[in-house]
Amino acid sequence: MISTIIETANSGILSSLGLDLHMHVLPGIDDGAQNMQDSLSLIDSHYRAGIRTIIATPHIRIDFFKNSRESIHNAWMELTNVTKEQYPDLEIKYAAEYFADDYFLTLLQKREILPISGNYVLVETSLRHDQPYFKDILKEMILQGYQPVVAHPERYQAWHNKPEHYAEIYELGVIFQINLLSIGGAYGPTEQITAERLIQQGWIGALGSDLHRVSQYKYIKEAVENPYFKSLKDAKLLNHTLQSD
Repeated sequence: MISTIIETANSGILSSLGLDLHMHVLPGIDDGAQNMQDSLSLIDSHYRAGIRTIIATPHIRIDFFKNSRESIHNAWMELTNVTKEQYPDLEIKYAAEYFADDYFLTLLQKREILPISGNYVLVETSLRHDQPYFKDILKEMILQGYQPVVAHPERYQAWHNKPEHYAEIYELGVIFQINLLSIGGAYGPTEQITAERLIQQGWIGALGSDLHRVSQYKYIKEAVENPYFKSLKDAKLLNHTLQSD
């Protein structure tokens, strides 16, 4: 009975979004889903919420998550072999969330990049410390023909007291992707307020859940009730662009 109530509460709440382009759902290859059951729990929640396209974005960071095209593809195959019968109208793709460092620059130079789609590449920097070379890496991405999608700018603690830094990064021509979890208050009030301010400024070009585990879904439900999320209903988001491709 309780599970039925939860399922009903989640029903269709993300149908206006339709596509999640930032999610750690592949089993056992980063700090997201640790096994197939974790993956299926996340997928089931998203499917009931109205998501019909998932782009799995496991971390690639050489000092923590030494993923490669092969390891990601293998995990994707393992997952989709299970999901294709239960969710025949759900499309699961894969890309990566890259940490902007020297290793990432090496991958750029070798053209060994897994984009979200086309030339769109999801990239992050340190959550806690200012990385002064981040802007230079973004410029190099653009120079090489990639469109940087900056993951969760609202979470970078070193930026919180530097509103001008957001402007400097945004004006490079990047896409800011904020987390639904931030809008729902998962990381705390500062991250939520920052996300709301970026929405208000009209600087958000993409939404992602950044879900790692199904227990976080309570914050997705909080997010969809947030007026700032509702204000994005008619925004030109990358999510909608990729759905129409």
